[in-house]
Amino acid sequence: MRLDVSSQIYIITVMPKRVVAEDRRQSLARAAIRVIDDAGLDGARLRDVAALAEATTGAVTHWFGSKDELLDAAMRAIVDDAIAAVDAVMCEAIDAAALAEGTAELLPLDAERRQQWRVQIAFWGRAATDPRARALHQGYYRDIVARVTALLTALRAAGTIAAPADPAILADAMVAAVDGLGTRATLEPDAWPEARQRATLTALLTPLLTPDERPADAQP
Repeated sequence: MRLDVSSQIYIITVMPKRVVAEDRRQSLARAAIRVIDDAGLDGARLRDVAALAEATTGAVTHWFGSKDELLDAAMRAIVDDAIAAVDAVMCEAIDAAALAEGTAELLPLDAERRQQWRVQIAFWGRAATDPRARALHQGYYRDIVARVTALLTALRAAGTIAAPADPAILADAMVAAVDGLGTRATLEPDAWPEARQRATLTALLTPLLTPDERPADAQP
């Protein structure tokens, strides 16, 4: 018996090579975050990342030229998640209170974000003494602050917030508030449940995002 397939139509979808490459690099970077959290930056091994990502060590070295390049990609993935959270805030914020609430999504509110914060703090430790790591982190901060500044500028132009400070200065203040609170909550996870983190960040940001309505002679 011969199968006649002359009338069948087959559709084969081929993913662009660039998309496949980025997906594989992202998968390995996400696996590296978990390995770093478990073993530390110095203890992270390529074969452990490969095993977690269900890949071979050869696949890791194919997509990343060195261990440092893979570690950089792990940190970049964390930064990209933070920028995505900022973008989500920009789409959803309707007033200063909503902006403060949305900014809390950058904090270590759940297991995944606590893991990212632990890894981020490990990278901070390296950046304190390693000029190359420090330069990378300076670039990450420029990216995040620029995105927050753009968010604040757009929200103020739309009348969503009436913050009196320059958006760039306010962005620095907001990032500093998140860094400080996030670090403490990461180091004292039992003492800083989600509700406390949110309430504290709101207390920090609300005065920054709203105008001082006291009479001029009553202001400091």
